[in-house]
Amino acid sequence: MVFLGIYRAVYDYVPQGANELAIIEGDLLFVLEKSSEDEWWRAKKRAVNEEEEEPEGLIPSNYIEE
Repeated sequence: MVFLGIYRAVYDYVPQGANELAIIEGDLLFVLEKSSEDEWWRAKKRAVNEEEEEPEGLIPSNYIEE
């Protein structure tokens, strides 16, 4: 997996659209793409265990920190 950085969610975020990712404060996220047009970044959430799929979607960049 190629990613730009590892970040941690500092706030909860409830998706408003189908392509957005739900995050909970403390979640570990792998940022895959940073938009230069807006503050929405594509990220993949770390799965809790190996059997789960790692969900991917857009998140607001001001809800995470490196």
